[in-house]
Amino acid sequence: MKRLLALTATYAIIATATFAEESSVNLSVPGMFCASCPFVVQAAIQEVDGVISVATDVDERTALVVYDDAFASPEAIAAASTNAGYEATVIEGNS
Repeated sequence: MKRLLALTATYAIIATATFAEESSVNLSVPGMFCASCPFVVQAAIQEVDGVISVATDVDERTALVVYDDAFASPEAIAAASTNAGYEATVIEGNS
């Protein structure tokens, strides 16, 4: 019985990972000006459930976020940055 339960749990984990959809979104974050700003934005966005990775570009004032769309949305990701003090908006056509 324990073996069957372990097999079922393993299958559930594999199936969940298989059906998860990775998506990406580009955000405009115009308030990033200094060298420490990207770290604040990254930390805030990484707190959103489902975020896989965040890459910020202080020169372009953007953030590229890869996320699991079963758990996160572009709106929630942008809101996390905004709530940290760095207004963010989705760059249309690049998500």
